[in-house]
Amino acid sequence: MGKTDTTDNTDRPAATGLDRRQLFAVGSAGAIAAAGFARNAAAAETPQIDTSFKDFTFPKFNCDDSLVKVQHKGELVVTTSNDWPYSYLDPKTNAFSGIDAEIITSVCKMLKIPKLNVQTVPFDGMIPGLLDGRFDIVGDSIHYTKARAKVVDFSFPTYYYSEWLVVKTGNPLKAKSIADLKGKSCGALLGTNYAEWIQKTPGVTYTGYKDWPSMAQDIQNGRLDAAVHDQPIVAATIAAHPDWQIALADGYEPHQLKNPAGYSRYAFRQGDAQLRLGFSAAIQWMEDSGDLEKILSKWGLSGYNN
Repeated sequence: MGKTDTTDNTDRPAATGLDRRQLFAVGSAGAIAAAGFARNAAAAETPQIDTSFKDFTFPKFNCDDSLVKVQHKGELVVTTSNDWPYSYLDPKTNAFSGIDAEIITSVCKMLKIPKLNVQTVPFDGMIPGLLDGRFDIVGDSIHYTKARAKVVDFSFPTYYYSEWLVVKTGNPLKAKSIADLKGKSCGALLGTNYAEWIQKTPGVTYTGYKDWPSMAQDIQNGRLDAAVHDQPIVAATIAAHPDWQIALADGYEPHQLKNPAGYSRYAFRQGDAQLRLGFSAAIQWMEDSGDLEKILSKWGLSGYNN
């Protein structure tokens, strides 16, 4: 775990389910509960924002007080899968680092949240921990899926990137798609939408992993035929380790199209509307002001990703 003061900016590159439902009363009991909610919403405290960010405003919307509670607590509890280059704790400094770390740190300055309490868990443990109340936000790169949308709400989109098919150098299977791997194995991180795609492909054996290096090693030693992973991570790995016998498959067409569903976001509990709205408003301001583009460029992402 790590704690970050949002007045600091440390950027050091590193190498490196669930079914939760709420029951609602019906009839007169439901009406009474609804009336009580309306009164509480109307009386909710207005969150504070940093007015030094020119023309930044908070949406006028009566809802819960989840952002105000975080401001009073003085820290935002963020979960990440320690996912370089997106959201991770630098192994040398323990500083919250990466593309999403910088975005979240900037948002917290705008929303006058002074500290970040960063908790690392495996990717498939982030949403369960959020729903259990251990975290305030999934602050890792995560995408919308219909299954996730049943249990969490998402922020305004941040940036776009696609997945890619990873094969052994030379692509001995000549695979250009997941479907080309019929009778073979394909890996992806547990809990990702990539895992869902593989499992829905007839004849392809899915192998789940908790981290990317293990997948890459298994492709090299022949225990895994291919994998689906984030293209920026794979490209950075190949550049850093040219001796690793892995490659991006030529001719692969990403599933992740450049539309709102293909953009990275942050996830919140469905009841925490005020916190989610605050984050979304700040992200939109950063996109309009050019601040988001500066962060993306710093990490090698182009205007296409914005």
